[in-house]
Amino acid sequence: MKIFISWSGDLSRDLAEELRDWLPAVLQSVKPFFTPNDIEKGARWGKDIAKELEESAVGIFCLTKENLNKPWIMFEAGALSKRIDSSKVCPVLFGVDSAELEGPLVQFQASPFSEMEMKKLIKTINSCLGDSKLEDGVLNSVFEMWWPKLNEKINKVLERYKGNSNNKQSARSDREILEEVLELSRLSVSSSRRNARPASEPKALLHAIDSLKTLASTSIEMFGESILIQQMEEILEPLEYLVKRSDFSSRIEAELMNSVLELREMLNNYKHH
Repeated sequence: MKIFISWSGDLSRDLAEELRDWLPAVLQSVKPFFTPNDIEKGARWGKDIAKELEESAVGIFCLTKENLNKPWIMFEAGALSKRIDSSKVCPVLFGVDSAELEGPLVQFQASPFSEMEMKKLIKTINSCLGDSKLEDGVLNSVFEMWWPKLNEKINKVLERYKGNSNNKQSARSDREILEEVLELSRLSVSSSRRNARPASEPKALLHAIDSLKTLASTSIEMFGESILIQQMEEILEPLEYLVKRSDFSSRIEAELMNSVLELREMLNNYKHH
């Protein structure tokens, strides 16, 4: 059985990698999908990641304070939730409170990383294995054997990132948001041309537009006005396309289009100053 592991950012990637290695040790019938870097995720989304989202029975989302609002996380959570029951989309929280979740992630039962919550997660996955699932007694024994190893490795990863500069992460995060939103918008347009309904939910689209507004108001001086504005303008057309081709209600469509127009006006103002 396939399990989709979603991540965004260096810390989340390293945590996801530990989970990827650990899960088959506990449940040998599972096959986690984990792509090792953001560039590969963007470049190969059309073939590989879309296929894995389609075939996975469970989704695990490695959430940290640095990636709660990342477009990739939102997009993959929304796409996966359309295919499977919400109880099988499992956000795992690392240093994050469930009250901090936004967008599509709010609808799922999030699990803080702990022995009790990880055991619940393993039981959820085991229940999906059909004839291959383990008996409760066997599952408990296997989990108790492997849990300390995961806990030790996860704590080492968290400790390794503890000393990172918050300012450095914030600056890098702004650039990553721009790159991810640009890639996400292009991929969403590609997907919408194959399907009658676009892949992005209204909240995901609105979040993407709001992320661009935040960048426009706080980061143009940091990254260079001409380059940033040019990249943002490239996103406007596919965003408008998605909104116009949607089957959202007229109220939601108007809200989304107003946000697009506000962003366009904001960029025009920057160009003429």
